[in-house]
Parts: sequence; structure tokens; C-alpha cells
Amino acid sequence: MDWQRNLGSIDRIVRTVIGLLIIGLVLLKVLTGIWAVLAVLFAVVQFAEALFAY
Repeated sequence: MDWQRNLGSIDRIVRTVIGLLIIGLVLLKVLTGIWAVLAVLFAVVQFAEALFAY
């Protein structure tokens, strides 16, 4: 199976910015508890998608 990249440069930048904003909200304690955990998981997924462009 051949995996092809399907994210362009703009898409990767947007996903990285979204991930950084979410991490920032958690660090500033705007999001706490279970919402913080879910937000960090979502941010990690965004970073991974931006890194691998899939």
C-alpha cells in the first residue's frame, strides 16, 4: 500500500497553529480537567497530521 501525502503547506501550518493555540489554552489553565486532557489529545493529533502530512 502506497501512502500519499494529502495535506498542503497551508493545511499543515493551520494544523500546527491550532495545536499551539490549544496547548496554550491548557498551559494558561483556560481549559482544565477532562477538557484539558481531551484538548491535549486533539492537539497531539493535529501536530502528528501536520508533521506527517497525512
